Amino acid sequence: MTPNHLKTYYENILTSIQDGIIVVSNDYAITTFNPAIEEMSGISSSQAIGKSLEAVFPGEARILELTGKTINNGITYSDSDFQIMRKWDRKIFPISLIISPFSDKEGNIAGAVLVLRDMTRTKELEENLRKADRLASLGTLAAGMAHEIKNPLGGLRGAAQLLREEINNVKYIEYLNVIIREVDRVNSIVENLLHLGSPKQLKLKPVNIHKVLEDILLLEKISLNERNIHVIQIYDPSIPFVTIDEGQINQVFLNIIRNAIEAMPDGGKLTLITKIFYDYIVIKENSRREANMILIEIKDTGMGFHDDVLPHLFTPFFSTKSKGTGLGLAISHKIIVEEHKGRIKIDNRADGKGGMVQVFLPVAP
Repeated sequence: MTPNHLKTYYENILTSIQDGIIVVSNDYAITTFNPAIEEMSGISSSQAIGKSLEAVFPGEARILELTGKTINNGITYSDSDFQIMRKWDRKIFPISLIISPFSDKEGNIAGAVLVLRDMTRTKELEENLRKADRLASLGTLAAGMAHEIKNPLGGLRGAAQLLREEINNVKYIEYLNVIIREVDRVNSIVENLLHLGSPKQLKLKPVNIHKVLEDILLLEKISLNERNIHVIQIYDPSIPFVTIDEGQINQVFLNIIRNAIEAMPDGGKLTLITKIFYDYIVIKENSRREANMILIEIKDTGMGFHDDVLPHLFTPFFSTKSKGTGLGLAISHKIIVEEHKGRIKIDNRADGKGGMVQVFLPVAP
């Protein structure tokens, strides 16, 4: 293999690697900066190569410290709980970092190789697992409580109905009507608790997700018009069907869209986007086949979420609404993640102009 072919060969390898690769010389000058680290850092190779590591990553003292130790001691260092900031949007995200020495022909240390792996997806999966475990424990407790509460509720409602038939005083009849309405409200919460704690028999079938979204928009047409909310639909017409329980997924998106509408009491824009998403891949059980996911993104132009609220949105009974039960998103998480093997993510929009919910669902075989 000629030197030019050999150079091209190694460049192709570096380009194909999904981890960020940085090579620095003994004087910390960057000699290699592959496309993966360009994407992670928001810095192009032309801006990085030839410059010092400190100039390209100012303020990243830990990277400089470990690189210096590697060059001076010839020892490999790693840090699995590291963070860097992307230049163009100043977003901080988790990475794992491995720094290894490399030697010249004589065996002397000539510099260091830094391998950076984006851990965002891994951290999200770990957080989803923690949420699922927490919801499972709470669901079991809630289901037990719900069964114990349902029987007395039925007795209370029946007694109030009987009294209403026996009493002629209009004032007392209204009091009994209040009792019956409140019992029905508590019963509705109990039913949601049972949904949270009990596994459902899914009725899975291939479904066009656009039909689900259109049905919900039709159902919410009056609310949208009353609040002067403009709907923007950016659908990918080529996305395949998803294998879902249509009734349950309908419940999820109805809850998400109603939350978005309530976040815009003075009007605004509701944006629905669908597209194929390649970053998440699901391995089908008992099969080597991989299934990509579709992404359904719902954005509003409301007030968004406070940073201290975001971690608790899927926690049962946590609600930002004065009359909310805090069960809607917890149930949505159970339906999407546990029952449909998908993902659900809530965040503020990148432009800071409202909130955003992302739902990932596996495509149909």
